[in-house]
Amino acid sequence: MVDMSGLNSAAETYAYEASIFLVVAGITCCLFGHRMLAWIVGLSIGGVVGITIFGIVSTMESAPVGGDEVLGISVVIGLIAGAIVFRFTKRIHMLVGGLVGLLVTMMALTVVEPYYPTTMIMKAIIADVGFLLGARMLRSQSNIISYLASSGAGAIGVMMGLSVLLGDSSSPLMVDISSSTNRTILFVAAAAGTYFQIYWLTREGATDDLDY
Repeated sequence: MVDMSGLNSAAETYAYEASIFLVVAGITCCLFGHRMLAWIVGLSIGGVVGITIFGIVSTMESAPVGGDEVLGISVVIGLIAGAIVFRFTKRIHMLVGGLVGLLVTMMALTVVEPYYPTTMIMKAIIADVGFLLGARMLRSQSNIISYLASSGAGAIGVMMGLSVLLGDSSSPLMVDISSSTNRTILFVAAAAGTYFQIYWLTREGATDDLDY
Protein backbone atom coordinates (compact mmCIF):
# COMPACT_ATOMS: atom_id res chain seq x y z
CA MET A 1 0.00 0.00 0.00
CA VAL A 2 1.24 3.50 -0.82
CA ASP A 3 2.01 5.62 2.24
CA MET A 4 0.35 9.01 1.77
CA SER A 5 1.06 10.24 5.32
CA GLY A 6 3.51 12.85 4.02
CA LEU A 7 0.90 14.35 1.70
CA ASN A 8 -1.78 14.32 4.41
CA SER A 9 0.61 15.94 6.88
CA ALA A 10 1.48 18.72 4.42
CA ALA A 11 -2.21 19.29 3.68
CA GLU A 12 -2.96 19.69 7.39
CA THR A 13 0.03 21.99 7.92
CA TYR A 14 -1.06 24.41 5.18
CA ALA A 15 -4.78 23.69 5.47
CA TYR A 16 -5.85 27.31 6.07
CA GLU A 17 -3.82 28.78 3.19
CA ALA A 18 -4.85 25.99 0.83
CA SER A 19 -8.50 26.42 1.80
CA ILE A 20 -8.49 30.14 1.05
CA PHE A 21 -6.91 29.44 -2.33
CA LEU A 22 -9.48 26.71 -3.08
CA VAL A 23 -12.39 29.01 -2.25
CA VAL A 24 -11.09 31.92 -4.34
CA ALA A 25 -10.11 29.69 -7.27
CA GLY A 26 -13.38 27.76 -6.97
CA ILE A 27 -15.54 30.89 -7.09
CA THR A 28 -13.57 32.18 -10.08
CA CYS A 29 -14.01 28.84 -11.81
CA CYS A 30 -17.75 28.80 -11.10
CA LEU A 31 -18.28 32.28 -12.52
CA PHE A 32 -15.83 32.43 -15.43
CA GLY A 33 -14.66 28.85 -15.85
CA HIS A 34 -15.98 28.32 -19.38
CA ARG A 35 -13.47 30.87 -20.69
CA MET A 36 -10.51 28.99 -19.25
CA LEU A 37 -11.79 25.43 -18.85
CA ALA A 38 -8.80 23.84 -20.58
CA TRP A 39 -6.35 25.72 -18.34
CA ILE A 40 -8.34 24.91 -15.20
CA VAL A 41 -8.55 21.20 -15.90
CA GLY A 42 -4.96 20.99 -17.09
CA LEU A 43 -3.56 22.82 -14.05
CA SER A 44 -5.82 20.90 -11.67
CA ILE A 45 -4.83 17.48 -12.99
CA GLY A 46 -1.19 18.52 -13.24
CA GLY A 47 -1.25 19.80 -9.66
CA VAL A 48 -2.87 16.64 -8.33
CA VAL A 49 -0.37 14.43 -10.17
CA GLY A 50 2.59 16.51 -9.00
CA ILE A 51 1.45 16.59 -5.37
CA THR A 52 0.74 12.87 -5.40
CA ILE A 53 4.18 12.06 -6.83
CA PHE A 54 5.79 14.31 -4.23
CA GLY A 55 3.83 12.69 -1.39
CA ILE A 56 4.69 9.17 -2.53
CA VAL A 57 8.39 9.70 -3.21
CA SER A 58 9.03 11.81 -0.11
CA THR A 59 7.74 9.01 2.14
CA MET A 60 9.68 6.19 0.46
CA GLU A 61 12.39 4.79 2.73
CA SER A 62 14.71 3.94 -0.17
CA ALA A 63 13.90 6.83 -2.51
CA PRO A 64 16.66 7.34 -5.12
CA VAL A 65 16.39 11.13 -4.78
CA GLY A 66 15.43 13.53 -2.05
CA GLY A 67 14.85 17.14 -1.11
CA ASP A 68 14.72 19.63 -3.96
CA GLU A 69 15.18 16.88 -6.53
CA VAL A 70 11.88 15.28 -5.49
CA LEU A 71 10.14 18.65 -5.77
CA GLY A 72 11.64 19.29 -9.20
CA ILE A 73 10.68 15.87 -10.53
CA SER A 74 7.14 16.28 -9.16
CA VAL A 75 6.76 19.66 -10.85
CA VAL A 76 8.02 18.32 -14.19
CA ILE A 77 5.73 15.27 -14.11
CA GLY A 78 2.80 17.48 -13.08
CA LEU A 79 3.44 19.87 -15.97
CA ILE A 80 3.63 17.00 -18.45
CA ALA A 81 0.35 15.53 -17.16
CA GLY A 82 -1.30 18.95 -17.24
CA ALA A 83 -0.13 19.61 -20.80
CA ILE A 84 -1.52 16.27 -21.99
CA VAL A 85 -4.88 16.92 -20.34
CA PHE A 86 -4.91 20.52 -21.64
CA ARG A 87 -4.62 19.27 -25.21
CA PHE A 88 -7.62 16.97 -24.91
CA THR A 89 -9.82 19.19 -22.70
CA LYS A 90 -10.87 21.24 -25.74
CA ARG A 91 -12.90 18.20 -26.78
CA ILE A 92 -14.22 17.40 -23.33
CA HIS A 93 -17.81 17.94 -24.50
CA MET A 94 -17.45 15.01 -26.89
CA LEU A 95 -16.17 12.79 -24.08
CA VAL A 96 -19.03 13.80 -21.79
CA GLY A 97 -21.55 13.27 -24.59
CA GLY A 98 -20.08 9.84 -25.27
CA LEU A 99 -20.33 8.90 -21.60
CA VAL A 100 -23.97 10.00 -21.53
CA GLY A 101 -24.68 7.89 -24.61
CA LEU A 102 -22.86 4.93 -23.04
CA LEU A 103 -24.86 5.26 -19.81
CA VAL A 104 -28.19 5.38 -21.66
CA THR A 105 -27.18 2.39 -23.77
CA MET A 106 -26.19 0.32 -20.74
CA MET A 107 -29.45 1.18 -18.98
CA ALA A 108 -31.38 0.09 -22.08
CA LEU A 109 -29.41 -3.17 -22.19
CA THR A 110 -30.34 -3.99 -18.60
CA VAL A 111 -34.02 -3.72 -19.57
CA VAL A 112 -33.74 -5.69 -22.82
CA GLU A 113 -31.31 -8.37 -21.62
CA PRO A 114 -33.86 -10.58 -19.78
CA TYR A 115 -35.93 -10.89 -22.97
CA TYR A 116 -33.19 -10.87 -25.63
CA PRO A 117 -29.91 -12.25 -24.20
CA THR A 118 -26.76 -11.15 -26.04
CA THR A 119 -23.11 -12.17 -25.96
CA MET A 120 -20.37 -10.06 -24.35
CA ILE A 121 -19.00 -9.15 -27.78
CA MET A 122 -22.43 -7.89 -28.86
CA LYS A 123 -22.78 -5.91 -25.62
CA ALA A 124 -19.39 -4.29 -26.24
CA ILE A 125 -20.35 -3.37 -29.81
CA ILE A 126 -23.68 -1.89 -28.68
CA ALA A 127 -21.92 0.07 -25.93
CA ASP A 128 -19.40 1.47 -28.43
CA VAL A 129 -22.21 2.51 -30.76
CA GLY A 130 -23.97 4.23 -27.86
CA PHE A 131 -20.79 6.10 -26.95
CA LEU A 132 -20.27 7.30 -30.54
CA LEU A 133 -23.91 8.34 -30.93
CA GLY A 134 -23.81 10.27 -27.65
CA ALA A 135 -20.62 12.08 -28.65
CA ARG A 136 -22.12 13.01 -32.01
CA MET A 137 -25.54 14.08 -30.73
CA LEU A 138 -24.16 16.29 -27.95
CA ARG A 139 -21.33 17.69 -30.04
CA SER A 140 -23.24 20.93 -30.60
CA GLN A 141 -23.84 21.36 -26.84
CA SER A 142 -20.23 22.20 -26.05
CA ASN A 143 -21.13 25.47 -24.31
CA ILE A 144 -23.58 23.91 -21.86
CA ILE A 145 -21.18 21.07 -21.08
CA SER A 146 -18.33 23.53 -20.48
CA TYR A 147 -20.56 25.51 -18.08
CA LEU A 148 -21.48 22.38 -16.14
CA ALA A 149 -17.93 21.05 -16.06
CA SER A 150 -16.31 24.31 -14.95
CA SER A 151 -19.02 25.08 -12.38
CA GLY A 152 -18.79 21.54 -11.02
CA ALA A 153 -15.01 21.74 -10.68
CA GLY A 154 -15.26 25.15 -9.02
CA ALA A 155 -17.97 23.94 -6.66
CA ILE A 156 -15.74 21.07 -5.51
CA GLY A 157 -12.96 23.55 -4.74
CA VAL A 158 -15.34 25.81 -2.80
CA MET A 159 -16.66 22.85 -0.82
CA MET A 160 -13.16 21.59 0.03
CA GLY A 161 -12.04 25.04 1.15
CA LEU A 162 -15.12 25.92 3.19
CA SER A 163 -15.06 22.54 4.93
CA VAL A 164 -11.85 23.66 6.62
CA LEU A 165 -12.75 27.33 7.10
CA LEU A 166 -16.07 26.37 8.71
CA GLY A 167 -14.36 23.87 10.99
CA ASP A 168 -15.90 20.70 9.57
CA SER A 169 -12.55 19.12 8.69
CA SER A 170 -8.86 19.58 9.46
CA SER A 171 -7.68 19.24 5.86
CA PRO A 172 -9.11 19.88 2.38
CA LEU A 173 -8.27 16.26 1.60
CA MET A 174 -10.46 15.00 4.45
CA VAL A 175 -13.82 16.36 3.27
CA ASP A 176 -16.91 14.49 4.45
CA ILE A 177 -19.05 14.35 1.32
CA SER A 178 -21.91 12.80 3.31
CA SER A 179 -22.25 16.00 5.35
CA SER A 180 -25.45 17.89 4.53
CA THR A 181 -23.57 21.19 4.78
CA ASN A 182 -20.94 20.14 2.25
CA ARG A 183 -23.52 18.74 -0.13
CA THR A 184 -25.53 21.97 0.09
CA ILE A 185 -22.41 24.04 -0.64
CA LEU A 186 -21.58 21.81 -3.60
CA PHE A 187 -25.08 22.06 -5.09
CA VAL A 188 -25.52 25.81 -4.53
CA ALA A 189 -22.07 26.69 -5.92
CA ALA A 190 -22.51 24.50 -9.01
CA ALA A 191 -26.05 25.74 -9.69
CA ALA A 192 -25.20 29.41 -9.13
CA GLY A 193 -22.08 29.16 -11.27
CA THR A 194 -23.91 27.49 -14.15
CA TYR A 195 -26.74 30.03 -14.01
CA PHE A 196 -24.33 32.98 -13.93
CA GLN A 197 -22.30 31.70 -16.88
CA ILE A 198 -25.41 31.07 -18.98
CA TYR A 199 -26.84 34.48 -18.02
CA TRP A 200 -23.56 36.24 -18.79
CA LEU A 201 -23.23 34.60 -22.19
CA THR A 202 -26.85 35.46 -23.03
CA ARG A 203 -26.23 39.05 -22.01
CA GLU A 204 -23.07 39.23 -24.11
CA GLY A 205 -24.95 37.78 -27.08
CA ALA A 206 -27.70 40.37 -26.71
CA THR A 207 -25.10 43.16 -26.52
CA ASP A 208 -23.41 41.93 -29.69
CA ASP A 209 -26.76 41.86 -31.50
CA LEU A 210 -27.43 45.47 -30.47
CA ASP A 211 -24.02 46.53 -31.79
CA TYR A 212 -25.03 45.27 -35.23
